[in-house]
Amino acid sequence: MFGSSKQLQAQQAHIARLEEELRGLRGLVDRLASRADVGPAELEELRAELRPSFPPRVDELIAQDQLIAAIKEYRTATGAGLKEAKDAVEARRDGLR
Repeated sequence: MFGSSKQLQAQQAHIARLEEELRGLRGLVDRLASRADVGPAELEELRAELRPSFPPRVDELIAQDQLIAAIKEYRTATGAGLKEAKDAVEARRDGLR
């Protein structure tokens, strides 16, 4: 139904390569921002402008104290990696309380 284990492994490897490439690109953006005298706070503001608004369903799950489900929903809605989603959901949770 979901494909063979070889297909799943190939998909997971592809995702891992994309995540690694994304980390490299983020590092490059950080270096370029530094060279352009864009500080961390300004860079974060610029990144925030590019992010989609926080998914309402994630807020509902946070309010229900379903953090794992909230992280999964955030990843689905935004395409974020696991660490980024976890950090975003935890920051949102801490801001809501």
